[in-house]
Amino acid sequence: MLTGISGIGAIGVDKHLAVMGWDRISERTLHIVALLGGFWGIIFGAFLFRHNTSKPEFWPPLLFVAALWVGLFLALVFGYVRLPGVS
Repeated sequence: MLTGISGIGAIGVDKHLAVMGWDRISERTLHIVALLGGFWGIIFGAFLFRHNTSKPEFWPPLLFVAALWVGLFLALVFGYVRLPGVS
């Protein structure tokens, strides 16, 4: 939850920095936030702030990370992966 909110915040800050013409948050940093679980916030924030939506090179790594998280979630739901200490 907090990583998603930080993803929205990171995109919002990056948009503000871009509008002001200042040094921006690197795409690598945004992708790391996504990898840590903030992928939904990055995706939501990109459309909310209309930022990076027209950059084709931004989306493939982000969508790959989202697919990894969705795959992990489904593996947990259907019992292919079990967390230690959870019955």
